[in-house]
Amino acid sequence: MRWAKDARVLVPATLAALAVLWLGAMFGIAPVWQPGYAPRGAVSLSQAAGQAAQWDTSSAAGQGETVNINTATLEELMTLPGIGEAKGRAILEYREAHGGFDTVQQLVEISGISQRMVDEWGDRVCVSD
Repeated sequence: MRWAKDARVLVPATLAALAVLWLGAMFGIAPVWQPGYAPRGAVSLSQAAGQAAQWDTSSAAGQGETVNINTATLEELMTLPGIGEAKGRAILEYREAHGGFDTVQQLVEISGISQRMVDEWGDRVCVSD
């Protein structure tokens, strides 16, 4: 019956230890659960929604325009999804080296530009003299 005496002591002690751990996790270690807590530099939900709306409108502005890859500037090329400064410069270098593009599919010959990217651009890219 010694185990019964031990159980009478161990069960409450274990429950007390678990309660201390739980309270520490809720209020000591992770103050996120405390009312009014906000880490430094935190953005409220309404601020985040406003920022998302700004990003959406700025990216949608260039989507209606068709980019002629034979005459486009670096800035115009960078309006295409997935084209940054390095890939834009690679397109310009290819255009200068080969005297322009005959088809949009030639973009795939440039390192870093995949068929999938060209397919995603669809009608946003054209070739004309």
